[in-house]
Amino acid sequence: MLLGINPLYASDTKPLDNSLVALPDTCVALREGRKCYADVELNWQHSTLGNYCLRDATSKHIMQCWLRQSNGKFNYAFDSIESISFELINSDTGKIIASAQVQLQWVYQNRQKKRRWRLF
Repeated sequence: MLLGINPLYASDTKPLDNSLVALPDTCVALREGRKCYADVELNWQHSTLGNYCLRDATSKHIMQCWLRQSNGKFNYAFDSIESISFELINSDTGKIIASAQVQLQWVYQNRQKKRRWRLF
């Protein structure tokens, strides 16, 4: 059985991928160590109807939940100095269904070292 689909009907139906996609998946800040700001759209889909929640993978903070759905969309205001990962979980079982990440990049990296001496 392929992805929970009865093989007799496999040719009649096209299975949906279990996925979570972040667009854009990269945020570009001007200088290393500075916050990056972006409006990120998180889209997910699952092959079966169910109760699903979107959460921050690090803090496990629930951002949005959907009841009896097979897809959804969430707009996230990205405001961070580091990359952030997201997880789609089945809220009934707590199982992670899919994950996505917004990477952080810089135009200019800090190459200067702080000097701790001074002239009098």
